[in-house]
Amino acid sequence: MNYRKDIYEKVKFMLKDNPDASINCSKLARIYGCDRRTVAKHIDVVKNNMPPPKSKRVKKTDGYENIIEEKVKTGAPAIAICNYLKKHHGYTGSYTIIKDFIRNLNNEKQKQAVIRFETNPGFQAQVDWKESLVFKTIDGDTIKFNVFLLILGFSRTKFLYVTESKDLKTVEECLVRAFKYIGGVPHEILFDNMRSIIDKARTQYNDPVFNDEFNMFSSDCGFIPRACVAYRPETKGKVEVTAKLVNRLKVYSGDITSFSDIQRIAVELNNDINTEPCQATGKPPIKLLEVEQPYLLKTDLNILTGYFNKPIKRRVSRESLIAYEGKKYSVPPEYIGKYVDIEDDGTGFNVTFNGHFIRHWDKTAKLTNFNRSDYLEIARCSALKRLPDYEITAIAERNLEIYDKL
Repeated sequence: MNYRKDIYEKVKFMLKDNPDASINCSKLARIYGCDRRTVAKHIDVVKNNMPPPKSKRVKKTDGYENIIEEKVKTGAPAIAICNYLKKHHGYTGSYTIIKDFIRNLNNEKQKQAVIRFETNPGFQAQVDWKESLVFKTIDGDTIKFNVFLLILGFSRTKFLYVTESKDLKTVEECLVRAFKYIGGVPHEILFDNMRSIIDKARTQYNDPVFNDEFNMFSSDCGFIPRACVAYRPETKGKVEVTAKLVNRLKVYSGDITSFSDIQRIAVELNNDINTEPCQATGKPPIKLLEVEQPYLLKTDLNILTGYFNKPIKRRVSRESLIAYEGKKYSVPPEYIGKYVDIEDDGTGFNVTFNGHFIRHWDKTAKLTNFNRSDYLEIARCSALKRLPDYEITAIAERNLEIYDKL
């Protein structure tokens, strides 16, 4: 009932001396500019001695609730939300009112039960990144990297892969590696709102827009891409839990020598977490994967390599070495600190910089490989540079003989 105090008081006055008197509802409605049914309800309240309904208290936050909730999800503080509402939406209340509204909102969310959504075998996987991790090497250098995460909804089988970038081609390459690892392609994959694959993020009011290339890629793979609502990590809870497992990598910071070390450690961690009992199911994910695999799509993944072929980049260390496939190879010291490209031909690889050829290396079993001219240049740039050139050459030749015997 839409309570009108003015109508209630008028009806009460008219029926004061004669409770059974007849009142023209239509006439009174025209006077007060309301529906005749509103007048009739007020007459019924007075005649039956019912307490008048309480009028709804108007709050300063009325009409702003949805905006406040959306901004809270972004992590914005109450003062910023208050200033935003005043500047862009005509809010006239105080900061304290907004702060109290947000506190009550958070209290209500804490009372809500969290429901785990289970999926049928092979139906869904979830994907996310653990971004911008930084590890120290034994030599004191830093290596920045990302970890790609995929988890199957039914078996909880996880796939981790360490990358130097997180662009579109890297996402596609990681997905193909994941499909090979789990033995098939899920029918749908839920993504965070990654800028590399989504042109327009999904919100409470809008569907996501995946970019054209990724739509083609997903179509060729056979899966349907989905996006979680922006700022709602609970919609991809399984992979958010997996992100915590990646923290187990951090113990190795300071013990590594190259990017390849991090990749190797991630593979070992991946195997460990898939053979450990899962808290949600009580069983090792690798065992439940045997149940899930028959329901995965059997896409020919070999046709997808054209999506992500790209140059392999390596940063030249202070020793003038690049790390590739677990081994180190030298380049001239003028490239120290720069990124060079590696073009692998199977048995060896070319090293180039901005399209200029540097040299070819045959792959070897030796951990460290120096080109003689590189090593001489490195020695001349080192603390030995104060010595005569013939002494530097003699020391360098002797060191190279030792390296050849290792």
